[in-house]
Amino acid sequence: MAIDWDAIFKGALAAGAHAVRDSAPQVRDFLEQVLNGHRQALIELGEARAAGDLTKATFDSELADEEDVLKVELEAVTVLAKAVAQRAINAFSKAFQDGLSAAIKLIV
Repeated sequence: MAIDWDAIFKGALAAGAHAVRDSAPQVRDFLEQVLNGHRQALIELGEARAAGDLTKATFDSELADEEDVLKVELEAVTVLAKAVAQRAINAFSKAFQDGLSAAIKLIV
């Protein structure tokens, strides 16, 4: 009896993909939370500029400040992404090892 490598690899890939799919809502929720935290300020900046209440220089400066804060907050997404990637790697590795162990038991 031969080892069904395709089945083992497909199972491992499915496990890794499932781990990513299950974690994706966490990343989306975090991004939404960051956006909502800045939404009103960005709207007010845009409306004030459109109304002529802010000079271009002031608007550009205020927008740059908002962008800087957003960048810092969004750097936390890299931490989440690394955690998601690690879950996928762990799931893939476990499924591969389990599949290979099961296949070897059938042969031996």
